[in-house]
Amino acid sequence: MEKYRFGILGVGPVGAIMAAHLANAGYNVTLIDVLKAHMDEIKKNGLSITGFKEMNVPFSDKNLCYGIDELNDMDINILFISVKASVLPQILPLLKQVTKPGMTYVSLQNGLDNEDLIAEEFGKENTLRIVVNYAGNLIDNGRVRMSFFNAPNYIGMINSSAEKKAKELADIITKSDLETAFTPEIKKYEWEKIILNAALSPVCALTRRTMKQMMNCKETRKLSEAILREAIDVAEANGFHFKVDFLEFCMNYLDKAGHHRTSMHVDIEKKNPTEIGFINGKIVKYGKVKGIPTPINSTIVSLIRGSELPEYIGA
Repeated sequence: MEKYRFGILGVGPVGAIMAAHLANAGYNVTLIDVLKAHMDEIKKNGLSITGFKEMNVPFSDKNLCYGIDELNDMDINILFISVKASVLPQILPLLKQVTKPGMTYVSLQNGLDNEDLIAEEFGKENTLRIVVNYAGNLIDNGRVRMSFFNAPNYIGMINSSAEKKAKELADIITKSDLETAFTPEIKKYEWEKIILNAALSPVCALTRRTMKQMMNCKETRKLSEAILREAIDVAEANGFHFKVDFLEFCMNYLDKAGHHRTSMHVDIEKKNPTEIGFINGKIVKYGKVKGIPTPINSTIVSLIRGSELPEYIGA
């Protein structure tokens, strides 16, 4: 296990769940996050996962970094990047100043094409992408509620030279009790995931309701299905084809999500920038490339952009 020394940049729900499982399996895992109260609680009482999984994992002081600059002194060879896709362009130049040559970078994020941005900085041979099928919410400092896990996750690479690394990581994560499969077609699974995210994440953000509530409401269920149909048309026009019953699969997947608050919902409530540009925005962008109209996704993007604006305080 000494061969693998992991870093998790961004200890939100997705990063925390990955970190807890790897550390619980005995791997050396360093957490990097700027949320001081969150990290202080982990230092004091460990990282707790509740809900779908139950565990509490201790982290020593030497495995906690309160900023990217502290990575300069850390001996890490695989770094999971789990920050919001919207801040990725600002994060990558900072990482380049402190990380060591030969490190492997894994995009552990929502959105489409994130790994391409990482590869531009660090090389295709050093870049992997994982598409996770679990979700959770940060319910308190140091505590994450894991909402669901529709196994498996998928991991793949941009360049064939990184195939061995991807297969090794798939095995490691699976043995850490998060079933993960290697795939040579990671872009296809990225499309599948953003289609699922696009269907419900912004709808929940706009209504401030859970996934289950939106799937149980006749009108919003129809809206989500319409978003799915439009997104599937765009994906197929761009060469990504799914099984015949893919629409039904998506609806069934979303029905299993339960009372989960999507990350976009949380971002809007906290007045943070959302990842809409990497999700529905990508569907609109790729639709334009192939001449596929995307009126529903375009409307959703516009509404979320409007929701991101600061409140107007007039006279």
